[in-house]
Amino acid sequence: MPPLTAPVHNFHQKIASFCELRLARALPKHDYDNLRHYMLDFVVRRAMPPQTGNKLDWREIGVACDLDDDSLRITKRLAKHGFEAIIRWLKGPSANKPDRKPPTGQGWVKAPSAPARRIGLEQRRFGTTR
Repeated sequence: MPPLTAPVHNFHQKIASFCELRLARALPKHDYDNLRHYMLDFVVRRAMPPQTGNKLDWREIGVACDLDDDSLRITKRLAKHGFEAIIRWLKGPSANKPDRKPPTGQGWVKAPSAPARRIGLEQRRFGTTR
């Protein structure tokens, strides 16, 4: 697995917790593990889930995850939101943007401004300044 940048790592954790909270109780262990790894693989590879038109291709997802009809029906209902989140994330700016801009080495560096001169309480009372 390639090293994960901060935005990818954060989203990877979100999808992992989504799977744990939503899918773990509803699916058999084998199906849950297959679907979880399948979803996380899209995040790591930054690849789109299978779609036909604008809809998820559940038949291909079911074949790829080795899901039976009952598990696929549950998956359609529960995992839909996770796959849609992956698609939104991939289309957004954070998936493609690097963590920081590389330094260019061009331009001037602004010097720090001089600290403001403070007038003490005694000078305020008597109206004298240095």
